[in-house]
Amino acid sequence: MIKDTSLLADANGQIVTEDDDSPSLVDEVYQKLLLRIIRCEFPGGAELKSTQLAREIGVSRTPVVQALARLQADGIVIQQKNHRAVVREGAENWLLEIHELRLLLEPSAAAMAAQRIPESEVARLQTLAAEVKACQQQYEDGNQSREHLQKWGAASRAFDYALHLAIAEHCGNLPISEAIHKCWSYKRVSYSAADESPEIMTRGLYDHTVLLDALQNRDSETASAAMTMHLRNASRMRPDRLIV
Repeated sequence: MIKDTSLLADANGQIVTEDDDSPSLVDEVYQKLLLRIIRCEFPGGAELKSTQLAREIGVSRTPVVQALARLQADGIVIQQKNHRAVVREGAENWLLEIHELRLLLEPSAAAMAAQRIPESEVARLQTLAAEVKACQQQYEDGNQSREHLQKWGAASRAFDYALHLAIAEHCGNLPISEAIHKCWSYKRVSYSAADESPEIMTRGLYDHTVLLDALQNRDSETASAAMTMHLRNASRMRPDRLIV
């Protein structure tokens, strides 16, 4: 892919080239900036200055410029003619808009995946589901420590990722699969923005189990309906109206 260096212009119009900063550092800066935008700490029209942001976050300017470039490529930030990066009006609704896109894509993907997903993949997902169920049972049996909640949350997230991305992988439609993967690239922001309560994790496991059973039974209609139900439940149960 040819790199568009115009996206790497900082607030003063200077071009900053990429160096050896770890991609994970850029990811971290990107997620921090996006989260602040979603929380309206940077409202629509706010100018984002790479030097100031680097100082606030405690990193060099280069990963900040690269993160701003990604935000611009996603349409969250716009670059004006004077090379100033500003937050797009309405950008605080980004995760809600991504969730709306998932509602259009993932039920159809689940229906298609029900006819294509290998039995070995279903078995792998069932193993992950069993791990989440065991954590839930331990919680209900009285182990409600902070450490156990963290363990339960990690298992729940791992199953969440695995199930949804397995459906994307096996839906048989490459554009839909890639679009779902793009939507899921923002999921870490959701997880970092809002804790997974026991109620949310319990409901999520129930929804995911219904969906996984439909995949195992090659039941496309139920898989699609289960995915729709799950995504709508996820939206209703989030305490923050901008986080899904």
